[in-house]
Amino acid sequence: MTLWHKTLQSRFTDFSPAQQILMVCNELNRAQNHRKNESEYHNSLERALELMDFIYTDKRWQKKLGELTRARSVLAQAYLEKPGLTDQLQRMLLQLDCEAWKMMNTGLES
Repeated sequence: MTLWHKTLQSRFTDFSPAQQILMVCNELNRAQNHRKNESEYHNSLERALELMDFIYTDKRWQKKLGELTRARSVLAQAYLEKPGLTDQLQRMLLQLDCEAWKMMNTGLES
């Protein structure tokens, strides 16, 4: 797998957990937007997988490693399957951090 974020790994823990989750969700959103271009779809999922690997190294996520592992497994399965929607996976990830959830859902209730 290509190393996509060459300079990000060393400073990834400088980002809040919410920002980290939102970075992964951003790549998943890109993947969803590129469903018709399989190469770009897979590149976006590879970037999301790489960011998930960075999250594993952040000690703040230690209590949620089980959930993160399941989410990464679902993401990896999506990579192996035909390009499809990633919105359910995004929602699953957002639920791992209440701040990320709030950031994405503020104003949507109205």
